Amino acid sequence: MSSRPSYRGPINTVEHAFIAGMVLNIRCQRCRRSRSEWAYLLCLRRPKAKAVPLHQPVPGFYCQGCKRSVSVVISARREGEL
Repeated sequence: MSSRPSYRGPINTVEHAFIAGMVLNIRCQRCRRSRSEWAYLLCLRRPKAKAVPLHQPVPGFYCQGCKRSVSVVISARREGEL
């Protein structure tokens, strides 16, 4: 059994959420559709995403609802939180 991440600093970027083992909520600014994804999966898929700030609009994500490249707002939460 692995231990939980013990990062106790501020969670301001995707990299901080990755270190803390958090789940990201990614919400489209155009259609308000949201999806959840583990922070480590986003960092593996897009290494430049580590520097992305949380709670600010970020362009360049593809939305499955809009079928186009849109701006999104990324927020982080602990596993099991609503």
